[in-house]
Amino acid sequence: MKPRRGEDARVEELLRKLDEAVAATPGCQVTYLMRPHDDSGEIARLAIYDSEEAAEHAANDTHIMALRSEIHLCVEPGHIERAFFTI
Repeated sequence: MKPRRGEDARVEELLRKLDEAVAATPGCQVTYLMRPHDDSGEIARLAIYDSEEAAEHAANDTHIMALRSEIHLCVEPGHIERAFFTI
């Protein structure tokens, strides 16, 4: 995702709160906040769970949903969150 102009610090703060909340959910193995080495201004979040069910449980937590909604308002339009599962 890419923060809207002037929202860099707010997005990072919200992502850190989200990262902390997700890390505390059952089945979350590890979480990462990442930035590329270029100057794109993008920031990404990755969480790895024990199972799809654990990921779904975390995604439906009201606190986590509220943080994600707030983040969505601070980033460039077109941002989407995706889930990937092992095959």
